[in-house]
Amino acid sequence: MVRKFKNSLVIPVIAGVSALTLVACGSEGATNGSGAEAPNSAESGEGSGGSESTGDTIRIGVLATLTGAFATMGEDAVDGVNIALDEFGGEIGGKTIELFIESTDTTAQSAIDKARALIERDKVDIIVGPLSGAEGQAIKDAASEWPDVTFVVAGSAAENVTMRGVEPNVWRTSYSGQQPTFALGQYAVDAGYKKVAVVAEDYDFPYAQVGGFMLTYCSEANDTEVAEKLWTPIGTSDFSSTISQIPDDADALFVALGGTDMVNFINQLSEYGKLGDIPILGGTVAVDATQLASVGEKLDGVISGSIMSGNVDTPEFRELDEKFTELRERPPSLFVENYYRGMKWTLLALDEVSGDVSDVDAFRSTLQDVSFTAPASDVKFDDFHNVVTDTYINKVENVEGEWRNVVVESFPEVSQFWTYDPEQFQEQAPFSSDYPQSCSLVRDSLN
Repeated sequence: MVRKFKNSLVIPVIAGVSALTLVACGSEGATNGSGAEAPNSAESGEGSGGSESTGDTIRIGVLATLTGAFATMGEDAVDGVNIALDEFGGEIGGKTIELFIESTDTTAQSAIDKARALIERDKVDIIVGPLSGAEGQAIKDAASEWPDVTFVVAGSAAENVTMRGVEPNVWRTSYSGQQPTFALGQYAVDAGYKKVAVVAEDYDFPYAQVGGFMLTYCSEANDTEVAEKLWTPIGTSDFSSTISQIPDDADALFVALGGTDMVNFINQLSEYGKLGDIPILGGTVAVDATQLASVGEKLDGVISGSIMSGNVDTPEFRELDEKFTELRERPPSLFVENYYRGMKWTLLALDEVSGDVSDVDAFRSTLQDVSFTAPASDVKFDDFHNVVTDTYINKVENVEGEWRNVVVESFPEVSQFWTYDPEQFQEQAPFSSDYPQSCSLVRDSLN
């Protein structure tokens, strides 16, 4: 197997596996494991994308966010890909896997630019990723430009990646943002929280997280209220004005921040003496393992909604936990599992077709039919190319000296539509900073 990084960032990979070859290099003069130059120009491929996979190789691209506020998540994503690939010994059906990794920066344009480079320069047949919500939406919107390339969205959870129009070359193996927060909204009702405030990043994924939470939180009771929605840009370092706007009479605070944004917010909440004044409900990435490694003590007892937990009692989870903990000396994050899951799903489908990427339709039909036990749960696809997965209500606890998410309640085989009719769900407006606007409007729309 040859791994090629088309950027100047070197992501450490698993050491001691003799089957692996990695050359970390810049975008010029990339080499493969034998020292030969790898393609680095788009001059020979445009439009739909042309395969340079031969009878002996399969070329797979990876999009991961390796800079900025989400950099640690991206590094975890690459680790997840590596761990899955190692399980197959770096080959499928006797064909070597060539892996090309590109770094994005959470923006839609970066996802398109890097996907184009992977397709036109590196001639990949499959792209695993991207990570961030806006990136995934951009890939879905541009997918028709490259009909011969299969996109396996392994991280992005923007709502519309797999609804309101399904692209024939786009699948999502991670989740849709609202999937794990439907149950969290129900939890908030059961906990007796009558008024909830929201702090979230201002882009597609948190829109879906907040939207899913509101649909259940607002519809399960007639006296609930979302008092304030405070949207912040990705990469915010100063949350003082946001903290000052949190209503004093709110019963709970739903936080949908990720990466260093969440770390900065929690640290500043503590500095202002407000940490502990109000119960925190966490979005899926807000109290993920990457954040727990930094501020786990300050998140003690926080309840969150996720497709991942820190104590899933299955052999598959324990194996991933052991491998990643040995590698990074901390529990695996959501993005380790998500990219591991996406890569393994891809490799299982390739294995079913004996590594033959020339028959695109056969590979995609096989991909759609694959189901297996991922570390977090059993998984399969719905008719809209989105994963059906278990979701969890988690609680942050100290487990033998490590801060982990511990399962409070699990919900099997949750779809992106929850219990709603798919056609009716898609008729509502897409989740946004303005929709749903309030609990009263949610209740009116459901009556």
